[in-house]
Amino acid sequence: MQTRINVSPIDCDNSQLESLEDLEIYSTEEYDPTAPEASENDSVYRIFSEGVEIIYKFVPNYPNYLISNYGQLINIKTEQQIGLGKNGRNYFKASLLNEFGRKNYYVHQLVALSFIGPCEKEFEIDHINHIRTDNRVSNLRYVSKSNNQKNRTIYNGHPAEYFDQLPTSCIQLKSYNQHQFDRYYIDVLTKQLYSFDNNQFRKLVLRKLKSNYKLRSILGKEVSVYLSKLLQNEYNK
Repeated sequence: MQTRINVSPIDCDNSQLESLEDLEIYSTEEYDPTAPEASENDSVYRIFSEGVEIIYKFVPNYPNYLISNYGQLINIKTEQQIGLGKNGRNYFKASLLNEFGRKNYYVHQLVALSFIGPCEKEFEIDHINHIRTDNRVSNLRYVSKSNNQKNRTIYNGHPAEYFDQLPTSCIQLKSYNQHQFDRYYIDVLTKQLYSFDNNQFRKLVLRKLKSNYKLRSILGKEVSVYLSKLLQNEYNK
């Protein structure tokens, strides 16, 4: 079986790349996702785009949909890639249709279900690098609810998240508007700031009204760091 589908590969942070030429997707084996003996981990389609292997599998209980190990969804009937929405918590979501009707899912749930397997009730899906839009299967894992929540506490009246490691896209924030810092880090992709407190990294809360962070300089002065300046890379200069 051979199907020709337009595919737009997704890079490591799940943002769309420019459309490439049509790619041939070849079936590697016969697989019926509705069969009782079917295994969700059976490979279905495999393609290579610019040296990157992209694997597609049927979404369990949705035989008209394929999902890739990068979080792309394809409708087999329309031979089109499905557009993804995003909720207020920055998770990608998609709407799927089967014989029982239409239902909304988070994309990371579909990737984990299709490539890792079903999630037990006492477990949740964790994005390893803390980037909620990065739905590569290599960035997803099942963790217990208690472990997933243990790093979420209250700091100055706001929910705070603590991490043992920072995303690989973080660098140290050394200076901003002539102020010097020694314990802050910035994610160059998302412009999210972190502070190093008590041997852990704390995710800082962006003040919504003014779109700024409140930091403490080396000299102990409170400094307002504005998101607009961070987006323009006005730091470490």
